[in-house]
Formats: sequence, C-alpha cells, structure tokens
Amino acid sequence: MPNGEDYAKMELMKSIPPTHKCPASRGFTLIELLVVIAIIAILAALLLPALASAKRKAKLATCQSNFHQVVVACHVYANDYNDFFPICTVGNNNHVATGDINNLGDAHYTYYVGQFATPNNPVTATIQSGFDCLGYLYETKGIGDGKVLFCPSYPAASLLNIARYSTASPFMSSDDGSSGAPAVRESMLYNPHIVDPITGKIKRLYQKTSGAIPSKLFGTDYLDAPTSDAPATTPPPARFGPDYYAHYPAVGYDCIFMDGSVQFIQSMPAFSYIAAGNLTTAPSTTSFVEYETVFDWLENNN
Repeated sequence: MPNGEDYAKMELMKSIPPTHKCPASRGFTLIELLVVIAIIAILAALLLPALASAKRKAKLATCQSNFHQVVVACHVYANDYNDFFPICTVGNNNHVATGDINNLGDAHYTYYVGQFATPNNPVTATIQSGFDCLGYLYETKGIGDGKVLFCPSYPAASLLNIARYSTASPFMSSDDGSSGAPAVRESMLYNPHIVDPITGKIKRLYQKTSGAIPSKLFGTDYLDAPTSDAPATTPPPARFGPDYYAHYPAVGYDCIFMDGSVQFIQSMPAFSYIAAGNLTTAPSTTSFVEYETVFDWLENNN
C-alpha cells in the first residue's frame, strides 16, 4: 500500500496535462535538412576559390623552384665546359663545323631541348648528338629526369603542358617531326638576350659566366605569338587564358636572373603587349626588337 507521500505524488502526476509530458524523440524535418545542405553549399562556395588559389600558388612555387634548379645547373655545367653556359646550335644561323654557334634566330629557339633523327622516340640522358640549349643539362644528368624544364601550371588541354610534348611516346620524347627535325621542346625561354636587336646581331649576349650580369634576365616563362595552331607543338596566338599563360589568372611571368634569384614579375606593359598578340614569330629585326623590349620591361619590373 502506498503511503500518504507516494499517493500525493501519484495524484500530482495524473494532474499534469499530456502536452507537458516529455515528447518522444524525432529526426530532422525536410526543411531542417535543406537548411543544413544550403549552409554546407555556401561554405563550399567560399572555400573552393581559396583552395584553387592555394593550388595555383603551389604550382607557382614549384615553377620557381624549377627555374632556380636550372640556373644552378647552368653554372655547374659552365665549370666543366670552359665557362660556357649550355649553347644554342639550332637553326640555320648556327654552323657547328666552323664553331659559329650561339646565334639565336629568334627568342623561341632557346626552348629547344634538342633535335633528333627519330620521331616519337624517347630521348635518354646519355651523351649523344642532337641536344641543344638546356638539353645539355639533361644529357649530362644535371637536371635529373628533365621535368624541371616544364612548368606544372599549364592544364592538360594546353599545348605547353608537359604531356603534349610527347603525345605519341613517353616523357622526354621527340615529336612526330611535322615541323622539321623531330624535336623536344620545354616551356621556358633560356638566356634569350642577343647582342644588338636593332642591327640584327643575333649572337647570344651572355655566353659565359664570366660575362654574366647578376641583374640580367636568364630565363622566363615561354612567350610567343604564332599565327596558327599547327604544328601541334607550337602554341596558337597569344591570348589571356589558362592554356597560354602559365600562371593564369595572374597577369605576370616567372623570371629568373643570372644571380639565381627568381621573381614573379607583373609588368603591365609586357602583359598588355603579349596578350594583344604583338610578338612576331618569324625571325626578323622586328621580332628581335620586340622580344628585347619585353625582356627589358621584365628586368626593370615596369
């Protein structure tokens, strides 16, 4: 039998309206779930640009590291080769048999790794004929597997992407030879200054480390403005987009200087000039002056 106190408690519980009793547990309503999903979507929209920016900065840092490795390797190479930086022999202006080398028919000649006899053929890092410019670093194992010669920022669709230079073969392979001798190209302009663009003296200005000036440009992202998409190894007319600008949407270029320093230069005169497709591809005194003007802008960070 309940005592008086227990009986009073039982009567009190009976007097509590049903709506005041503890409700049964329940899940989220549809509206609540939609609100949570909307919040997640908003957070993702806020974070994705930041993640994309961080990815671009990481690729920019990799590109700059590659540039620095290249200039260090060039100086090490010069120690073993009579003070000469890797030489240029490609083009009709060079005559290796007579020792007349380092004539730059145009700035874009400096991005050749080499020209070889067999198309679509892997090029091994061994002493052999055909290497040119920075290809000599690959030949002498100064830059490992050679991937430092290619900017990682170009997307897969870009003709400057690392894979597009070896469409039918493994990495570091010659192309199909549709544009001349089967060639391997990289994505930077290397030591591109010439003696006198106005009079057409196209001898490379800085051939040896003893003549190098620390503040002078030693290399930059590939710059060109061809008139068509053919051949496949040549990028089409300059236009501002991820396929043609290594560090898009930034309006600048990675530049390496002869003292080994690397800077991302945002030169509006250079950018405006290149983006408008003003660079002349065909070798001429006009193209010599155009490229040298751009190099001067980048050097002086105008």
